[in-house]
Amino acid sequence: MTRKILTFYLEGQMFGIDIRLVKEINRKIRYTEIPGAPDFIVGLFNMRGQVVTVLDLASRIQGEKGTIAQHPTCIILKNHNDEGEYMGFVVDRTGDVLDIEDDWCEPLPGNIKNIDGKYIKEVVKLEAQLIMIVDPDKIFS
Repeated sequence: MTRKILTFYLEGQMFGIDIRLVKEINRKIRYTEIPGAPDFIVGLFNMRGQVVTVLDLASRIQGEKGTIAQHPTCIILKNHNDEGEYMGFVVDRTGDVLDIEDDWCEPLPGNIKNIDGKYIKEVVKLEAQLIMIVDPDKIFS
């Protein structure tokens, strides 16, 4: 079966997320930091009247605070049943939307360093690339 993923980059590594989960991509967001928030929470920003909690995905996956631009690019995810606030995460840059086949997907290899595997759903092996597909349920829980 073919499905689509949105690729993005964090700290020089390529990741992906199921495109059906993405509400929109906002470039150069202005966010407000939250005093006392955990390190992986960048802050909040107003998206047309909706509050969006912005996470540092690199911090969650790689275990150390990522480098965040002053006005970063943010991928905002759809919320379930339009209840509650929106969640998003900052990325270095977005990539492409790719069609992938289920048989291209495999579990995360054990030899990949600096990655917390519990946040990775699977990896997609292309000819010259390895794309780690994030599991948003585990990242945002």
